[in-house]
Amino acid sequence: MQAALSDPRLRELPERDRGLRRLYGRPTAARGLLKDDRSGVALPRFAKVWKLTPASPFTTRQMLPKINGTSFRGLLVTCPVPIPVQESVRDTAFLAARWTLNHHPSDATISWTASQPLKVGERDGWLLGYTVNYKIRGKKRQSMAALALVDVARDKPALVFVTIPDTQRAHWRDINTVMSRIRVL
Repeated sequence: MQAALSDPRLRELPERDRGLRRLYGRPTAARGLLKDDRSGVALPRFAKVWKLTPASPFTTRQMLPKINGTSFRGLLVTCPVPIPVQESVRDTAFLAARWTLNHHPSDATISWTASQPLKVGERDGWLLGYTVNYKIRGKKRQSMAALALVDVARDKPALVFVTIPDTQRAHWRDINTVMSRIRVL
């Protein structure tokens, strides 16, 4: 935890809880739930532009199509949390957010937009929303991202992670859809 707190790519979580705000765009229609039996959660299975792709190293993965000129695109994944579990779900979520930087450009930094307790059915969890700032070919870019950590009745909590770059900002509202529709299996 000390290494994460001294990491210059992210700040300490806000002292007070801050809810996930309504994001830009129109929500994509969902067609049912995508179940992740390994993690113990289900989430919306988006229709049309979001495509199911091979998931490794995750359990489930949906992606937006590639945009010309950039290798980064919308990503929605689930898996058991891939980091050591901490005493509090909030601290584990913080470390998981740091881990998600592996799926952004190497110079990426995080600015928190939400940090709040989460209740999924009878299970407790934590939701973090954040902006990921980085440069591509010298141009400043940003992605909106969120993760939910749900303490399911398994060895490790379930992680639901979504990130969408500004080149696909019309889909940012899908982050709200995902975070509000997580279910425990």
